[in-house]
Amino acid sequence: MSTTRTSRSPRRADPRLTERQIAVRLAHAEAHCRERGAQLTAQRAEVYELLLRRQGSAKAYDLQHDLQQRRGRVAPTTIYRALEFLVEQGLVHRVDALSRFVACSHEPDEAEAHHPLFLVCSTCERTTELHDDAALAALARSLEAAGADFEQSAVEVKGLCRDCREHAHPSGETS
Repeated sequence: MSTTRTSRSPRRADPRLTERQIAVRLAHAEAHCRERGAQLTAQRAEVYELLLRRQGSAKAYDLQHDLQQRRGRVAPTTIYRALEFLVEQGLVHRVDALSRFVACSHEPDEAEAHHPLFLVCSTCERTTELHDDAALAALARSLEAAGADFEQSAVEVKGLCRDCREHAHPSGETS
């Protein structure tokens, strides 16, 4: 089932996924990779699981630390290779503004060939993946008119998330 979300209804990462939700996401990821002829190895799955346990957002070195807690010494290249694979499979996105990786909020079968639009909060660094096909279509038309095309698969917009905006302006007033 495909869903389109606009900037008014972003899908935020769940604060804390349950064990069952993590298991379901891992099973879907494995099936997704298998359908694409790729192998979600135990190590890649473990890195994905650790990312999910960090509320779907982490820096590579945070994941390295987590994996070291489980297995002892782990080279950074181990984490980066696993993350590169997960990005290639559409399960994870890299948010360049924060040097952070985030689990894709699409279902794995919907993750194919989409261009995510991220709101990166300039206060708390929360990253929200927005699903707004109309905004991306308008951007694509503007790029085409300029003789250009998407080079990256993600668009990042800095701003304030709902919580930080409400904290900054508790009465709903803006300056």
